[in-house]
Amino acid sequence: MKEAIGGNWLFMIVIFFVILFAGYMCLSINQTKAFNVKNSLIRILERNGSGMSSVADLADDINFIDEVTAELAEVGYRINGDCTRFEEEYGPGWTGFDEQGNLSDTNSAFCVRRVETASALGAPRYYYQVITFYHLEIPLVRTIFNLSIKGDTKPMI
Repeated sequence: MKEAIGGNWLFMIVIFFVILFAGYMCLSINQTKAFNVKNSLIRILERNGSGMSSVADLADDINFIDEVTAELAEVGYRINGDCTRFEEEYGPGWTGFDEQGNLSDTNSAFCVRRVETASALGAPRYYYQVITFYHLEIPLVRTIFNLSIKGDTKPMI
């Protein structure tokens, strides 16, 4: 009765906290990467997106695709998600792109939607919404949650 906690229990507690800490680090790294990609995509859309009549036109824009694929490769962003699950929450019109810039709604690296609004002068304006994905991955357990980050561009004419 000298030792209240045996060596095996102490070892299991230490292992639990090491796995918990590693999971937290993986989450924060993946979330930071997703925020950086989202901000880069918003910057690229604000630069190249004006004058496009739909998100499908972005898929045909070589400059947009080249910039996006270069950004995803530079950051090392390889997380995919499903764009169709956002239609109920945020509305219809989501278009997904994979890492190579091809259209893909179910295995997408990011999702884009064009939203039209009315300005004070009555002329239609629009902006783009972007969603990127990140995962909570714990070593030995693998992926637990598939999370997303949403951002908007400035209104465009």
